[in-house]
Amino acid sequence: MKKLLHALAAAATIAAAPSLAKEPGTPTMMPSGGSIGVPVGANPPPGLYFIQRSEIFRSNVYSGDTELPIELDVNSSAQQLHWVPGFTLLGGSYRGMINIPLVHATQTAFGDSTSESGVGDVILSPLNISWMLQPGIFVQSGISFSLPTGKFDTAPGAVNLGSNAPAAAIDIGFSYLRDGWNLSAHANYIMYGENDDTNYKSGNEIMLNWTAMKDLGGFSIGPVGYFRKQVTDDENNGFAYGGTTSGRAEQYGIGVGLSKRFGPMELNVNYVHDYHVRNTAGGDKLLINFTTPIGKP
Repeated sequence: MKKLLHALAAAATIAAAPSLAKEPGTPTMMPSGGSIGVPVGANPPPGLYFIQRSEIFRSNVYSGDTELPIELDVNSSAQQLHWVPGFTLLGGSYRGMINIPLVHATQTAFGDSTSESGVGDVILSPLNISWMLQPGIFVQSGISFSLPTGKFDTAPGAVNLGSNAPAAAIDIGFSYLRDGWNLSAHANYIMYGENDDTNYKSGNEIMLNWTAMKDLGGFSIGPVGYFRKQVTDDENNGFAYGGTTSGRAEQYGIGVGLSKRFGPMELNVNYVHDYHVRNTAGGDKLLINFTTPIGKP
């Protein structure tokens, strides 16, 4: 159960931070690295779970490979409820989830700062299924939907907490949980709808998060990281941003993760540095996940 509780913080359930990837000044559906440190292939035992996922992100904005004089600081906290009712679907364990992000973002450009606080885009994940292939070896797949509930402003330089467009993601996860190891990989394909206020449609993205942590007796530690790449071009069907589109975003980061259990609760802390950034915001992240069961199904 110790390892399985981690599975609740999968990337498809995590609030995004504002950046200049995709449509300028709007957040991605999922932040890079959302499920690092998590055995994403396995659902936890039946029950109702609460997760608070916090992120501290200090970054600079890049146009192409060039760092711009624009800083983006984001402090976010995603409140999540996960429901594992204990029945099987398609031969696997079923899980449902809702994610409500609270975000404070500050953008500093050429000496001027703009801040915004509030609720970001809410994510619903109604279908997640996990299959045990062998004892300690799991695969998972699911689908998530992002609702345009976060603040959006068309003013130049605005710090937006939402994308003002629907989005959906399909994902697949794998976890090897034997001999104290958490070897996990989590792939997502993210698809964006059109922003009705700007007639801008962001390109689709792939994101891969990975974990290689080992239980050393009382705590687990090991390297973690992510890779993100935009695979289709943006489309500008209006006159916003002068009719131009953003370039495709790319990003990869590597860091270290630490997990420890306190009775029925678990704390997971990850630090990641971006070593490659293109057409997005990149820098340093501190990701903190707190998981606790709050009831039976």
